Amino acid sequence: MAAAPGALMRGRLWLNLALVLIVALLAAIAWQQPGKTPPPPATRLTALDPGSVAHIAFHPPRGEPFALQREGETWFIEQPRLRAQPFRVRTLLELLTAPSAAQLAPADDQDNAFGVEPPQTRVVFDDTEIAFGLTNPVGLRRYVRVGDTVHLIEDRYYHHAASQWVDWVDRRLLPEGVTLTGLQLPDLTLSRADTGWQLDPPPPAIGADAITALVEEWQRAYAMDVEPAGELPGDAKPLRLEWDGGALDLGIVRDGDEWLLYRRDTPVRYRFSDNQGQRLLELPQQAPQPPAAAPPHHDHDHAAPTAADDAGA
Repeated sequence: MAAAPGALMRGRLWLNLALVLIVALLAAIAWQQPGKTPPPPATRLTALDPGSVAHIAFHPPRGEPFALQREGETWFIEQPRLRAQPFRVRTLLELLTAPSAAQLAPADDQDNAFGVEPPQTRVVFDDTEIAFGLTNPVGLRRYVRVGDTVHLIEDRYYHHAASQWVDWVDRRLLPEGVTLTGLQLPDLTLSRADTGWQLDPPPPAIGADAITALVEEWQRAYAMDVEPAGELPGDAKPLRLEWDGGALDLGIVRDGDEWLLYRRDTPVRYRFSDNQGQRLLELPQQAPQPPAAAPPHHDHDHAAPTAADDAGA
């Protein structure tokens, strides 16, 4: 005898509900893991909040000590006063919250395997000193000392901590967010007016797109490298970048197939490729417009005679 349709549907409903309850129960068991204690949170290297740090002092193994100072949201090298690379500063600040894989006492270092006394380099965040030691061959982690504890951390911060001041100089020529109002190049001067950019001398047949492209090259100019510099070379050609509330005076010289831009206010120079230098110094060449097509030519005066013409002759 066949089951009634209603009873069959009720049976399937109860089966589905049972399956749902079983899945929920298994999920709860997997989540709670009876008899197991959840692992403790990883030990942080320091309790400092990276966003609260305002001063970073470096004691590198080579070169003179130097420091970075935060002003608002911008970090500066104290001497010479130059903007620091934002990304590099953010990366170094991550050191403060780096997870510590092991915590050891300095007294455990019987054969100086930690290398923290004396340290390889030191960095001081406000009043918290982090001393860098040697690397552990197992796991390629590095020993660092904070206070009376030696930690093992991922080895991705040492090259920042051991660098020199020039390595921290921002490779962007212009500060973040400024808009150029004037450019003085060796062979061209541009000034922003209410009606647009004015050029001196006015080049022939240059469109607004070419001018905009040149200005934007300077707006986003980013050097391949920044180097310490001595005196400005005698053959350097003057450059000046102007914006509301500021200006930057430079001198430019060619160095083989590259260009060097010397700051006149601080002893650094920016290195650019030949292609970058050409784009910064010259207006983009506009593609020549193709000549207009000549209208079709109909020579009625010299048309070949027709048969009717011959008949009427």
